[in-house]
Amino acid sequence: MKFKWMKKTVLVTLSLVTLGATANGVTTSASSYNSQMNDNAKTAKAAYAFDMNDGHVFYRKNAYKRMPVASTAKLMTLYLTIQKAQSTRNGWNQKITMPNNLARMSQNRSLGSYKLTAGKQYTVYNLYRATVIASSNSAAIALGQWVAGSNTNFIKKMNHQARDWGLGRQATFVSASGLENSDLYGYGVRYGGYYAYNKVSAKALGIIASNVLKIYPDVVNTSKLYRAKQNGQWMHNTNELLKGGLRYYPELHVDGLKTGYTPLAGNTLVSTSQLPGKDRVIIVTLNDRFSAYNQSKMYKAIYKYSPYFNQTDTNRQRTSNRTPAMVQ
Repeated sequence: MKFKWMKKTVLVTLSLVTLGATANGVTTSASSYNSQMNDNAKTAKAAYAFDMNDGHVFYRKNAYKRMPVASTAKLMTLYLTIQKAQSTRNGWNQKITMPNNLARMSQNRSLGSYKLTAGKQYTVYNLYRATVIASSNSAAIALGQWVAGSNTNFIKKMNHQARDWGLGRQATFVSASGLENSDLYGYGVRYGGYYAYNKVSAKALGIIASNVLKIYPDVVNTSKLYRAKQNGQWMHNTNELLKGGLRYYPELHVDGLKTGYTPLAGNTLVSTSQLPGKDRVIIVTLNDRFSAYNQSKMYKAIYKYSPYFNQTDTNRQRTSNRTPAMVQ
């Protein structure tokens, strides 16, 4: 009898030690994950990483602060363009005649990444691809005018859509392209004051990106292209996380979504990735000179160490409402 009692005591003791070690391991893993994410975002002025399927936040830093976002603002332009193209008969093949001012802008080496010809007709789909891949400012503005009839009406539509999504305090638009007004005024594209610019939070950009992906999942078939030829000219994508880019890692499965840069905004990046059989993840970083490099490390940390990402769907449902977001 005494032997049996001792045996039970030893078993219980071993179980408690094992349980303690496991709990300590989870705590250590979570602590390591938080530390890695903080380190990966240390050069970004703002960051937001989340699960597109259920909205779980993997990391955030100054996520609600409105900031200049450069060409990542084109995501709202793309959303509204896709919405109209899908609701209009033969929408993607509608023709847009390029106005003189936008053609002239496209020829400017600092503001143009895809040359357009005044008076020439382009399909909505052509200009959509030029906007997604080459980040053409002229193409984005032309699409906006097609959607709403004028640049002014389109900017109002952008802001109205932001309010509909509950982002009125986190997103204010004055430009369809992401350029600041000081660059646009010389081309007669004006909404707001000369020094005005888009002010959007990292979280708002993430929500806009998720809505683009939901309304048109095929956007990744275009946004994943690092180079593509259209109308006799090559379009170059500046997302270095894509295949062909300096920070491409095949195991990360990055297939979009939008980059941006102006001297005021710095490097901005909204990327997305989906591992086979897993939920899609979106990461936003603002004003980060090492944006692609840091985001590649953030994906690696999420996929390997995030306690939430690596849970089963059943456990996710149990913890989704109480799993803390990573905050800095």
